[in-house]
Amino acid sequence: MHILFFAPYFNQPRGNSTTIKRLVHFLQQGNIHTSVIPYMEEDDWHRSDADIYHILHATRFIQWQKEVNFILNRPYLVTMGGTDINIDLQASMNDEIFSFLNDAAFITVFTDDAREKVSRLFPGWTDKTIVIPQGIWLPWHLSPIKGEMLPRFLLPAGLRPVKDVLHVVPALDELIREYPNMEFTILGAKLDENVYKVVQKEAERRHWMKYAGVVPYEVMKFWYEQAQIVINTSLSEGQSLALMEAMALGRPVIARKNEANIQLIRHEQTGWLYETMDEFKKAVQSIVCDVALREKVIKQAQEWIREYSSPEQETVAYLNLYNDLLK
Repeated sequence: MHILFFAPYFNQPRGNSTTIKRLVHFLQQGNIHTSVIPYMEEDDWHRSDADIYHILHATRFIQWQKEVNFILNRPYLVTMGGTDINIDLQASMNDEIFSFLNDAAFITVFTDDAREKVSRLFPGWTDKTIVIPQGIWLPWHLSPIKGEMLPRFLLPAGLRPVKDVLHVVPALDELIREYPNMEFTILGAKLDENVYKVVQKEAERRHWMKYAGVVPYEVMKFWYEQAQIVINTSLSEGQSLALMEAMALGRPVIARKNEANIQLIRHEQTGWLYETMDEFKKAVQSIVCDVALREKVIKQAQEWIREYSSPEQETVAYLNLYNDLLK
């Protein structure tokens, strides 16, 4: 069996590149041949003769397919994430996108909420839409949080409007009075020039805030090690790998209430959820001041990730679909 992945990115540090690298690693461990075409990157990648195509990101793939006149001549499945489901396809679904998804043998998504949204796009896709949660594969471990909670906030997210990375800045402007040594770091690719300019401007006005640019996954350990609280401010998500990684590594998380984050986090059990600035500040104070609760939540989050986000289970779920396609 040979699987050819089509992903927007492989070399650039993005969520879908992390997903592809993880799937390739565990499939190859099972002696499954894999190749990758990162179709948004400029390199001229070799198009291997594969048995099955596994395509990430429907709307971007369709755009690339038209540009290069690529013919889908193998059975294929499509994995759809947050941008596909929550943004691109909510605006419009033309005949090309409809035919592409209709001809897919399977559509895979990360959450039950995403499956419901796909079903609303076209009820005929319900039975072939399969929920496969992302696995978390971490090549390193972190030391437990020790010493004073300054606190140090880390927000891993690409700079684009849907990530809304400045959402909690009004709350942080108030918290700095209570925590004068507080730090706030944003990590991620510069995906939108306007967002980048605003982030730079806001960081220049605050000594405790910085944008540290894009960081390859392979060296993220340093940033997670420094972090005391990892946050997510997205308007919408597919399933946040950064939150899941932080939970697995023993860092408390605070996430904005969106449908995906609500499915991922149980408030004050595996993390904290917020909607208003007051709720965000309350979550921060709870993490900083209530050590017993913080340690309990961290432990429960790690246990949840181990149970529900196994990369081995994720790989088996995809293998079952690949085998079905070759019957």
